[in-house]
Amino acid sequence: MNPLEQLLNDEVARLLDRLAGSVPGGCLEAMTDERPALRRRLDEVEAQMAALRASMLEGYGRWQRALEDVENLWAVGAWRSEAEQPAEQAASLAA
Repeated sequence: MNPLEQLLNDEVARLLDRLAGSVPGGCLEAMTDERPALRRRLDEVEAQMAALRASMLEGYGRWQRALEDVENLWAVGAWRSEAEQPAEQAASLAA
């Protein structure tokens, strides 16, 4: 599990803890029966939250790959620089 996923899971766990402490039992059933528009809105917002979570995790995956790309490019640059130094030293010794 990556750090962002852990953070998001922790935030959802805290939300559920707050809801468990403040929402009376049977509230969901009552909402479904007595306030269907509110229940639909709750379902919409929860679906939106899930989509945002997925989007953030996808973006974080791209971020991690970009970090790896930058590190790899710097490594290639350093390797090429080291490979050129002995050739330059040999040329200066030959002169």
